[in-house]
Amino acid sequence: MRLGLDGRVAVVTGAGRGIGRAVAAALVDEGADVLAVSRTAGEGPGVPFALDVCSPDAGDRIVDACLERFGRLDVLVNNAGGAEPVRFDELGEDDWVQAFELNLFAAVRVTRACVPVMRASGWGRVVHVASVSGREPDAAFAPYSAAKAALMNFSTSLSQACAADGVLSSCVVPGVTLTELVARNASETATRTERSEQEVLDAQLARHRVATGRFGTPEEVANAVVFLASEAASWITGATLEVDGGTLRST
Repeated sequence: MRLGLDGRVAVVTGAGRGIGRAVAAALVDEGADVLAVSRTAGEGPGVPFALDVCSPDAGDRIVDACLERFGRLDVLVNNAGGAEPVRFDELGEDDWVQAFELNLFAAVRVTRACVPVMRASGWGRVVHVASVSGREPDAAFAPYSAAKAALMNFSTSLSQACAADGVLSSCVVPGVTLTELVARNASETATRTERSEQEVLDAQLARHRVATGRFGTPEEVANAVVFLASEAASWITGATLEVDGGTLRST
């Protein structure tokens, strides 16, 4: 199925691994040109662009690079983010600030720079990659959970502000997805708790009560992102699409 993305130009943040890399690959497969933003630009789908999205000028630099390379900008996928497990009583103020900087403010910064370009052309898609933790907070990831909840709220605000100009904003809400970050966190937890990595992963599935009984894959999340970024989603904005294997029981 072709989704109307041939000739479109997309920016994907956090495109160096995991969900972001899978999104970039899926967009390329659909015929889009992709500026793949990550802190270290390496091999992968799309045109790599090395940048820390937490830099104050990240949004302007992304727009400039995209327009210089492709001459247009149609889609933004705010995927950059991440967290590490920390006990609530061990969190300091810097932990909260850093979590919001990476998981919320970076997306706001890049979106603010990209939306005027989309508005000028009368067509645009902004897709934010949130998390089930934004709906059902995880005590081990309290700042991350709060930031992802705020990201979903921001997406809705953006949808209301920009839809009349042809710029649509929605969120994909992944459940536990077996990315490199999840595998690394599992390895660190296993070492700290003297368990095997598989025991840690099994416990994570049980804690989240995933109805399908398995982790998702980055490609499964990417399919939802690409749909919302496409012409096929032309009357969808302000949505939160759960791609979680039945983790969330209510909305």
